[in-house]
Amino acid sequence: MSIDDRLATNFRALSHPRRSRIFRLLAEDPDNGATYRTLQTASGLCDASLIHHVRDMERSGLVKRKRKGSEVAYVLETKEFCRAITLAHAMATESGLRGRFA
Repeated sequence: MSIDDRLATNFRALSHPRRSRIFRLLAEDPDNGATYRTLQTASGLCDASLIHHVRDMERSGLVKRKRKGSEVAYVLETKEFCRAITLAHAMATESGLRGRFA
């Protein structure tokens, strides 16, 4: 898969507002990620919805699941994509679209 294909797949996975929110929560600490419980509390999503969105993100290669003791944690798989998202956010902010992405 080319880098362009990967970027398109990743952006497609983030096209849903809930997955975008989960991504931003994980990007706060990209090395350690967040436990399922932390994501659920911070996002306010019910079990079924959170599981659905996290699995979509796993399938696209954005996140991977890790075990932390008795809990499951999710971490960002690609730090390069995290940098691309940061750049996209900065571009949107500079172009006056801040209200749409804040």
